[in-house]
Amino acid sequence: MQIDDKQLYKILQSKFGFSEFKPGQLDIIHRLCLKENVLAVLPTGTGKSLVYQLLGYLLRQPILVISPLISLIDDQVARLNRLGEKHVIGLTSKLDHNQRQFALNHLQDYRFIYLSPEMANQPEVLNALRRLTFGLFVIDEAHCLSQWGPDFRPDYLKLKDLRKQLGTPTTLMLTATATEAVRQDIIQKMALASDQVEQVVYSVDRPNIYLEVEHCQTSAEKKEKLIKLLQTLGGSGIVYFSSKKIANQMTELIGQQSGRSVAAYHADIDLQDRYRIQQQFMQGKLDVICATSAFGMGIDKNNIRFVIHYHMPGNLEDYLQEIGRAGRDQQESIAILLYTAGDEYIPSTLNMASFPSATNVQTFFMKPESRASFEPDQKQLLDYYRNQNKSAQEVSKIFENRQLAKQTNLMKMLAFVNENGCLRQNLLAHFDEEEPKHDEQCCGIDCALDAISTLHLDTKDIPGGKIAYGSSLIPWQTRLNQLFSQKN
Repeated sequence: MQIDDKQLYKILQSKFGFSEFKPGQLDIIHRLCLKENVLAVLPTGTGKSLVYQLLGYLLRQPILVISPLISLIDDQVARLNRLGEKHVIGLTSKLDHNQRQFALNHLQDYRFIYLSPEMANQPEVLNALRRLTFGLFVIDEAHCLSQWGPDFRPDYLKLKDLRKQLGTPTTLMLTATATEAVRQDIIQKMALASDQVEQVVYSVDRPNIYLEVEHCQTSAEKKEKLIKLLQTLGGSGIVYFSSKKIANQMTELIGQQSGRSVAAYHADIDLQDRYRIQQQFMQGKLDVICATSAFGMGIDKNNIRFVIHYHMPGNLEDYLQEIGRAGRDQQESIAILLYTAGDEYIPSTLNMASFPSATNVQTFFMKPESRASFEPDQKQLLDYYRNQNKSAQEVSKIFENRQLAKQTNLMKMLAFVNENGCLRQNLLAHFDEEEPKHDEQCCGIDCALDAISTLHLDTKDIPGGKIAYGSSLIPWQTRLNQLFSQKN
């Protein structure tokens, strides 16, 4: 279609209240207007959703958005509602039967349609979608195609078939974290060739987020450090845990000892309570959320000042996604990872337990009556591969390769935790980015001493941690006291 930048800027101002596009947005919109498929990598907090939402007002056809989580769908729908958009629907399990039937019977009246891969592949929903001609097919958080599809959500692997059934509409794949290998895997899983997709890739760096890793000798020391941090840091923040049990325990401890308002958030908390906790956090009624990785994707809170990892994530992609919850207002924020030797065994154990063994795969394929004994996620995944005419041996090899890839990624995460140099340089190198330019003022004890002399502080103010910020390294506790002495 003919591209008129004046019209684009008019929509940007009238619908979203902005006078300028953020880096990458206009380039992507131009390509989509030319009917080019786009895989876009933009850092968290840089307005990825605005790209397709603006096109919803430019095109005269509905926009279909595949999203991984109900909380994320709810957030996007609520944001559009606040902007005055009424023609938007989130097709989720939260709709009762009558609401669902009404929505499916009136899909042609909606400008934006949000749903999960699982919902899109339900026959009744698929039939309703096939009656429409879409202006754009969007896969939000597209890295889930590569990371979640082969592991426990095989409906992601069916999105290539869904796209074909919808007439191969122009496709936008959006993510904040994807290495070159992951980007190629996303394209392959959508049954597209490299020359059929334009890649728009911007730096994943968030220079307003300080990066810190603190090594703790014992679990008791880690608990003590966490409490002291929460007593020191102002503003709101998220503490990530790998264990729901420990998240609950630490929520109680934090509430007792830190003086902060805090709540736990994870899969064992019912949907209504999770929604309530999200809203309280968004409204500033809760300071701190103790969460598993289930929390974050659906939260668009600009003024999160800190993200603390009590347990290390299983890979750098998850780490980057999670620290990206902080500082979306572009103000200074911090990401702190607390590490105790042996923490890596938690994600390693989870990795090894996430796939059925070769023996169980063989049993599933050879004895149909055994299917009832499998966990629902594993059963669904095995059913998918069997329907793809894969043999038990081929499926076992797929799982073996996935486990190996996960363990490799865990080792890269562990190398980051034990980095003696610049944390930011290590992180950006993983994402195939050019390493930041450094000089003698960048990293190491000399820089810390320079910072001390500049701030007129004593060496006792520095507990030994380091913060990579832009191209400099400064004493973290001192800077935290400066940054967060007043709560938002």
